[in-house]
Amino acid sequence: PLPIVSGIKLAPHWDGALPQLLSCLDDENAETRRLMCSVMEVALARLGSSRISHEQVRELYPKLLNRLDDSSDQIRLLVCGPLESLLKSIQYSSIYAADANLDKTNLQYLLRGLLVHLDDPSAEIQGAVLGVVKHALQIDPPVCADELRTVRDRHRSPKLCDALLEDVASLGQLV
Repeated sequence: PLPIVSGIKLAPHWDGALPQLLSCLDDENAETRRLMCSVMEVALARLGSSRISHEQVRELYPKLLNRLDDSSDQIRLLVCGPLESLLKSIQYSSIYAADANLDKTNLQYLLRGLLVHLDDPSAEIQGAVLGVVKHALQIDPPVCADELRTVRDRHRSPKLCDALLEDVASLGQLV
């Protein structure tokens, strides 16, 4: 999707298109939701952090997280792509800052939504969510470690949480 649309060309239309794109993520038709996951992954990657506002991130991540509960496992896997693209497009500040598009509170909400699915019955979903969480670790490792420790004992197996906590430790962060 979007083979020739650059971030520069997409940016002026992004704010107006976002409500329609988000609406398509909730469409009854699974094919529409599937296609929208692909479109969102590419659009977010092309836009980058300088063209996605704090308000847009706050609007986007809950809708993307909702697709992790989709009735279609294919869509549940596909939505991990736009979630990764979104995390790669983050300008983070632990407190509100005008030039940041994600703050600590919203990062925590995003992580909580992801970590539930790290314990999914499907190993394939677990693996896809693990990839997304690894991107989140780069944003604020101590916050991620706190969230991982909170859910670790609730998971059927702490193996993935432990592996992610080891990743945080390898980043050299005090957690």
